[in-house]
Amino acid sequence: MSITLLEHLRDELIQSGAVQNTPEFCRCWLGRSEGYIRTLRYHQIEPSVETLAVCSNKLGYYADRLRGSDSADHQAWIDRFDRLKVLCDQAIARQAQAVWRAPERMSV
Repeated sequence: MSITLLEHLRDELIQSGAVQNTPEFCRCWLGRSEGYIRTLRYHQIEPSVETLAVCSNKLGYYADRLRGSDSADHQAWIDRFDRLKVLCDQAIARQAQAVWRAPERMSV
């Protein structure tokens, strides 16, 4: 699911003009190597919570920086960044919950 989320985030940011391609997205928005998504797919693993948190934080940072602007373009970017941040935060919450809800952690 989270690889699909990363691909969705990448596609939205490319469509908006915030990034040009996958390597740039991986480096600049995830803080990872340019082949990060490809590596996840090859090894069939999910992105780390840290990676999702970096992306969420950056989306929130840029949305907040643009919030004072009256520009319609900036407002569209704010809406998009806020929506994508929520998706990251939801993925982080799901992964965190999977950890603490693991049977070995639920027993007293």
